[in-house]
Amino acid sequence: MEFGSISTKLSREEITLLKTYCEKKGVTPSAFIRSLIQRELKVSIPQNVAGKNRVHYNKERDTFSWSVDLDSGKVIEVMSDVSPGYLEDLSHILEQGLDERWTFIRKNKKDSVPVPSKILRGEKR
Repeated sequence: MEFGSISTKLSREEITLLKTYCEKKGVTPSAFIRSLIQRELKVSIPQNVAGKNRVHYNKERDTFSWSVDLDSGKVIEVMSDVSPGYLEDLSHILEQGLDERWTFIRKNKKDSVPVPSKILRGEKR
């Protein structure tokens, strides 16, 4: 197996933080960076997946959990023990973002959906 080197530029502050962190962990910066890269390259994230968002209310704790049920049957927990206040704020922010998008795409009717630009240009497949 052949080996090569890759380098990056960091600020002086970032270099100091990296060296301090590695000293505490008992590893060299090179070994630490190598392990990060190898770990990231091993993670295979599918580009196209489908599923449904699920929110569950825990009455005993007065908290929510948010998960995604993938069509493959796998369940991914996004957040747990979320306070009602946090969820209300998130809901408000998401609504603002969607309103901004609807304004951008000129959506005026509640039941309308975005139309692909190919249709508007009359392009055929």
